Amino acid sequence: MMRKYLIWFLIGPLVIALGIFGWQYMRNRSLEQLQKTLAANKAQEQQPYLPPAEQQQLSPEVQNRQTLSEAIKRFRAAKSLRVKLTQPTSQGVVTGELEYVKPMRLHATLNTPDKQILEMIIIGETVYVRTGKDTWEMSNDAFAKDYGRSFFATMFITDDTLASFGIADDAPITLKQDPSKCVNYTTQYKQNDKMMGIQFCINANKDITIIKIQTVNGETTSEYRDYNSLFMIERPRMPLLQPKMPGQESTSTGA
Repeated sequence: MMRKYLIWFLIGPLVIALGIFGWQYMRNRSLEQLQKTLAANKAQEQQPYLPPAEQQQLSPEVQNRQTLSEAIKRFRAAKSLRVKLTQPTSQGVVTGELEYVKPMRLHATLNTPDKQILEMIIIGETVYVRTGKDTWEMSNDAFAKDYGRSFFATMFITDDTLASFGIADDAPITLKQDPSKCVNYTTQYKQNDKMMGIQFCINANKDITIIKIQTVNGETTSEYRDYNSLFMIERPRMPLLQPKMPGQESTSTGA
């Protein structure tokens, strides 16, 4: 019993000593923090007032670049969209309407330079084609496959900066109000070591509504609408194959 009380007798002063040490430590720490706070406040009083960075006036060039960058980010993030296309080629001008749904669904109706209407549905690597009002057929047409691959490649770009359009960081940007209720941001991009003109028309929602790109064949115009709208691109109905009865192709010659 005496040993038990002896242990408590030894522990008691130790607890008290630790309590006193802890109180002194917290007191000293509080004093140090108070001294640092007072010193910081005094130093701050001696500094001239500087407005926050977000409140500082940005130059028009920086503001234009920021607006264009935000519009490109919204464009790259779109899950679906529709496009009206006018594209000059070496064979003539191609016009058409495109519908796109991520990741790899494209419905394109194109008016070719030879006055034909070519309609394509491309889902992944599978291409369905029809001309005019003809029936749909699955196709290995090289033009259709290359067109789909090229289009998907442009929509797969994850870089959402000006550089994703070949625009240099120091490229000048000029603004002009467009009659179609958007603002034209005109600058230049680099193609094959040559500077070419590119123009983005951006509406009040910071959506890109028109992109005009100068190419070696002329100016390509893409008019965008229905960003992130809900619509489906399905495989077309294919004509049913008629079953052939046994002996259907054989003819009776008679005796």
